[in-house]
Amino acid sequence: MINYQEILSRYRPTSEEESKLKEISADIVAKINNICSLRGLRAEAVIVGSYAKGTNLRDGDLDIFIAFDRDYPEEIVNKEGLRIGHAVLPNGREKYAEHPYVSGEVKGVKIDVVPCYKMHFGDRKISAVDRTLLHTEYVNQHLDDRGRDEVRLLKIFMKSIGVYGAEARTFGFSGYLCELLVIRLGSFDSVIQFFSKAKGRVMLDDDDRFQDPMVLIDPVDPDRNVASPVSLESLSRMKIASKLYISSQDAQFFQIDYEKKDVAYHDRGTCIMIYSIQKPDLTDDVIYPQVYRFRSVLQKIMEAHEIRVISSEIDVSDRIYVLIETPTCNEDRIHVHTGPPVDTDNAVDFIESWKIRKRSRGPYLVGDRLYVDVFTGERSIEEIVRAEIENYSIGKNLDKFKKNIEIRKFKGDSERMPILDKFFGAGVFRRNT
Repeated sequence: MINYQEILSRYRPTSEEESKLKEISADIVAKINNICSLRGLRAEAVIVGSYAKGTNLRDGDLDIFIAFDRDYPEEIVNKEGLRIGHAVLPNGREKYAEHPYVSGEVKGVKIDVVPCYKMHFGDRKISAVDRTLLHTEYVNQHLDDRGRDEVRLLKIFMKSIGVYGAEARTFGFSGYLCELLVIRLGSFDSVIQFFSKAKGRVMLDDDDRFQDPMVLIDPVDPDRNVASPVSLESLSRMKIASKLYISSQDAQFFQIDYEKKDVAYHDRGTCIMIYSIQKPDLTDDVIYPQVYRFRSVLQKIMEAHEIRVISSEIDVSDRIYVLIETPTCNEDRIHVHTGPPVDTDNAVDFIESWKIRKRSRGPYLVGDRLYVDVFTGERSIEEIVRAEIENYSIGKNLDKFKKNIEIRKFKGDSERMPILDKFFGAGVFRRNT
């Protein structure tokens, strides 16, 4: 049997860390409240997030909200929120979600200072972040110390298999969703049993308004599906991981800091091209949708030239990388051009037009439709992409980097790259690599 207490002792914050977080958070809260008092602002600091709910893991972050009275205009909330954030985090930088906020570090602890509106149960939310105040209150009302550790176990498990986090990088399970799952189902083991037996869409709440792969209605906001960020792939990974854990009782399912294995690169008899562009300084939730769009555009370009895409991969590190695998590195020399059926009015025009145009053969008939084989030349995929990428938008923040796209072909002796490690080390769970 797995010793859950031993696992928790590895990942639960130490008493020294808890004291440090308590000291830092109390200091920042006092500074924020003092600034609000001096400036005559009807606002106060509120500690939220996993630390405030007691479900935090070791080396976690601090989230501190500045809750303004609800009659303040949004521009005042944003302006004063940033001013206060910079005052308490002098080395912080501005980031943008629904509200702009300040993110920085104090004594090695990452801290976000976020403006919001005060909100009580039953109030209409003014902005999406407002309900975070109620999330903290709800969880603290429904979890005792045992329940908090059950949440920690679930977070450790999900981190180990690569499905923890609702951001666009992961499309997985948020910390709040983990807390609600334990509150709803009772324990870590019950959650694992539930997902091991789940089939198809996972509907913890039967609500026809939502068509996501998983549905669990937010108890503080009945119009919101907390599980909406969970992708079908993340849900499937959670299902199979739960099945495997129950059958194996393998302690590796609680190993967050696993040692990465060397991945062997090899020739697959295909063409593997890596496209990279500069990475702008943006949050994951802003940059990742555009990276997925970049990949989609590359695939569309291939498809337009009838080049079959076998597989793909993305990586965001020092640069943005997209890997596309195709059967060959060149466009086919012959393209079969489809003409009209013979009983249409433009069938004769099609034949006449091709009499004076360069072609390999045809027009000819297959069934009742005309076709002609056309010479396409023999352009490389690299030439095609460079010629056509400017015709597409890959995202408002990435478009300016298209002209300087770097393209390299994978060779068996290629230097090691994170994107190649991900591609050749692909497995059900991240720890496979």
